[in-house]
Amino acid sequence: MKKNFLAAAVLLPLALSSCSEAEHSGIRVTASFYPVYIIAENVVGEVPGIDLRSMAQPQTGCLHDYQLTTADMRSLEDTDLFIVNGGGMESFLDNALELFPELDVIDTSAGVTSLDGHDHGHTGHDHGENSHYWMYPENAVVQAENICGALSEICPEYADEFRQNTDAFKESVSGIETFDGKGISVCVFNEAFEYLHLSYGFDVAAVVEMDENETPSAKELAEIITEINEGGIDLLIAADDASKTVADTIARETGAGVVVLDPVLTGDPVPERYTEAMNENARILKGSVYK
Repeated sequence: MKKNFLAAAVLLPLALSSCSEAEHSGIRVTASFYPVYIIAENVVGEVPGIDLRSMAQPQTGCLHDYQLTTADMRSLEDTDLFIVNGGGMESFLDNALELFPELDVIDTSAGVTSLDGHDHGHTGHDHGENSHYWMYPENAVVQAENICGALSEICPEYADEFRQNTDAFKESVSGIETFDGKGISVCVFNEAFEYLHLSYGFDVAAVVEMDENETPSAKELAEIITEINEGGIDLLIAADDASKTVADTIARETGAGVVVLDPVLTGDPVPERYTEAMNENARILKGSVYK
């Protein structure tokens, strides 16, 4: 029996039915969570015979500490291809492969540009590699290419459609606005926003990682305020969650500006959501830098 964990875009020969043979029952493709799902949606498009779904619910967020539920296990049991972000984001993956040794996995991180972990976070997780790859649009294109390759191996009769869909996604991503943010020093309140350095050249001078139910202590808050004041940090970048409240508090003590961006971790399950969110992030950032 096979156990395929594939870090490249090309799958080994699979004992799967082709799409044309399974249009009625469907080839089940499961994405690990929201950002991987919406990138995969762009590749699948209207190709028949593919039942694409997200394992984690759209409101789940990051999967760093995610535990497989009974429903997840049922879903994986019936999955023909499991699409993951990679880079350690799916910490449950080893356990899943033990439970389902025949599960075929495509790691979309093959070939992405990654950021190493940081040592200036004040609270939250301690990660070696920042695996929020999709926050750099060029990485999202690489992930789409990897998904395209995997699906084309499973459904070669629709390879041209997958290629067209992927090219259309690549074109839409190329239209995301960019600008020169070099010289702008920022503090981010979500690890995903570290990738703004690659897109805009920001100096990510500080990172404050926040768990859903954890905020910085008074001592940590004072340390962050001191770091921002002494480091000449110009901009605080938060998500629309508890981090915004903390960022607003710090802004009152430092005079730094605050912007709220979308880490594209949750949202509506529609393919255009990725480029719309990234374009809105670019608009907000540009407005904050070029006032």
